[in-house]
Amino acid sequence: MTLAQHVKLTAVASLILLPFWNGIQLFWFCVGSILIDVDHYIYYVLRRKRFGIKEMFEYHDNLWSQKNKIPYAGICIFHTIDFFILIGILSFFFPFLLYLLIGLIFHFIIDIVFLYKHNYFWGRAFFFIEHLIRKRRHAGYPYF
Repeated sequence: MTLAQHVKLTAVASLILLPFWNGIQLFWFCVGSILIDVDHYIYYVLRRKRFGIKEMFEYHDNLWSQKNKIPYAGICIFHTIDFFILIGILSFFFPFLLYLLIGLIFHFIIDIVFLYKHNYFWGRAFFFIEHLIRKRRHAGYPYF
């Protein structure tokens, strides 16, 4: 999904949650739901050794257009269940992270539905260990 689509869906979800949560809780929900995609930028920088934001979006659009040729695109570390577990554990010590985690999960569910609808559910690793296994299996593909 595009950044704009995620922002719109997060805004709708925030409006729904507004009667139940205060501004700080909604802020952390939005941060989790939107900034989770920073890992796409990290992925791009590690792969291309470049820092342009516009080029990063073009790179990912190009990857998406090749989805039928690429059995495994790589890992987006903030989109892994391992990362969610880490944030969940940290939320016991820093309660605001619970709302960040809910935002992460909200974003993740939207991505899962999108990937499923576009027949690319398994194009992304859901666990870090899965990434290590799949990266080895698809060693011929130049993806992080």
